[in-house]
Amino acid sequence: MTHEALAKSDDVKRFDTKFNADMLKALAMAIMLIDHIGAFLIDRSDPLYSPLRSIGRLAFPIFCFLIAEGAYYTRSMPKYLARLAAFALISTPPYNLVHGSAWNSPDNVNVFFTLFLGLAAIYSMTELPKTLLLRLGKCRLSENRGICAALGLPLCALCYMTAYWLDTDYGEYGVAAILIFWMLRKNQAAAWLSFTALTFVFFEFFIATPGPAGGVEYSRMNLYNVLTKLLSEPGASLYFFNQTQMYAPLAFIPCLFYNGKRGNCKGEYAKYLFYAFYPAHLFCLWIVQLIIR
Repeated sequence: MTHEALAKSDDVKRFDTKFNADMLKALAMAIMLIDHIGAFLIDRSDPLYSPLRSIGRLAFPIFCFLIAEGAYYTRSMPKYLARLAAFALISTPPYNLVHGSAWNSPDNVNVFFTLFLGLAAIYSMTELPKTLLLRLGKCRLSENRGICAALGLPLCALCYMTAYWLDTDYGEYGVAAILIFWMLRKNQAAAWLSFTALTFVFFEFFIATPGPAGGVEYSRMNLYNVLTKLLSEPGASLYFFNQTQMYAPLAFIPCLFYNGKRGNCKGEYAKYLFYAFYPAHLFCLWIVQLIIR
């Protein structure tokens, strides 16, 4: 969620607009606030609940898009990762509280962990293998992107599966989305079409397996569950269920008008305002919960 370096030239064809990264972040935060007002302050039976949550589906893909952009522009990937990790930890108490859990509950894993793992997946296939090869004296190999990507693929897969095992907010879907926006950065049409397909697979289809006492258990569609459940368990089948997450690809509209520029927030610590908004707004929503309930 940052554009830190302006030294790199942007080789992606974009519309000539005034809609910069800071504006896109601000829009994503406003949409996220709308979503969380619906999620944490409004009852599901309220007529406003569904529209607020539907609008809110646009926030996460914008953040994923910005992580992919930040991975391209950042001067230091390790520092970028450290910031995401720090705010993941800072956000944990308010995230738990607004979900009705104890502040130190291990059951809720906020979206900063997902964004961290997505960026770590990118790092594992780019700078990390390159750095290791340089330290081993393999300078020529370090310049080969294909070799670096191949060497980092196991760690990338580990980041993906960690999001699944920890059940982070948006889980492995979020890591895959960040990788899509990063890998297809130069072809925005292909990126958003791939993201739409990813969303359809993850949120429209589930794997139904026989449960205890004649019940049915439903699992998310991902490679792990396909191998261990759909293809392995007797009686497993696909189950279609339409969800509001299918509004998420509409986030391509504001991202389409993004001009590839950082914005007007100057100063070393200005970018931390965007990070701080997440735990701060969750804490405020928790306070409102205490007042109205």
